[in-house]
Amino acid sequence: MVAWLQGGPFLEVSFIIKFNDEKKEVIKAILKKLTNLHHQIEVVDTNLVEMLESFDKGYPYDEEDPHSVYKHSMHVNLYVSVAGRRKSTLQIEQVSSSALLINFWFFGSEFDAPEWGQIGIKGEDLSDFKNFLIDLFYNFKFKIGGVAIEEDVLGLYDCDEARPNECYCFEYIKPQQLLKNTPYFIDILWNEGYGKLGDTIPYYHKRINDSGLLISISNSYSEF
Repeated sequence: MVAWLQGGPFLEVSFIIKFNDEKKEVIKAILKKLTNLHHQIEVVDTNLVEMLESFDKGYPYDEEDPHSVYKHSMHVNLYVSVAGRRKSTLQIEQVSSSALLINFWFFGSEFDAPEWGQIGIKGEDLSDFKNFLIDLFYNFKFKIGGVAIEEDVLGLYDCDEARPNECYCFEYIKPQQLLKNTPYFIDILWNEGYGKLGDTIPYYHKRINDSGLLISISNSYSEF
């Protein structure tokens, strides 16, 4: 079976939200809320019921280890209207007992790949992806989100364990960590309802409604 997204690298628009309910109900609520975005999202997959069941059941990280942690993850193929109608894969993964990762993968090459039906990303498209992140913030009020090349917001944690793991707890991401691990990030959006960053941010930043702080790490686009 041909993968929905091919090639690479990939641009990732991701965020972390709190998770404290039944898995299937949380995922259903997330998918429903995506229909409220200004950026149109079209779900391509038709087997969402089976995908939800698989997410709820999970699977061992290491099938040969009887004590292996169980991963709860799903990938949904989409079209997202951001700087054009483009393919995306939505990754939803439980990363701890209290945190869910939501991550939109996009083909991140600067060049189109018509043989795969994939359009590239130009420098002038960055503002559209920034607006997509803001749109997600308005709808999900997440704690931390970001736009990055080949990286998601878990890269801002001081943790590199198999997931789920309690080092990825929702409460463990602190304002002081945000600007320590940013080489692949273009934008970071922090919800100051969870703590203030202070006045010494070394990048351009602006307020998004009452609680959002958008930090622009880079104003240019390069695949690597």
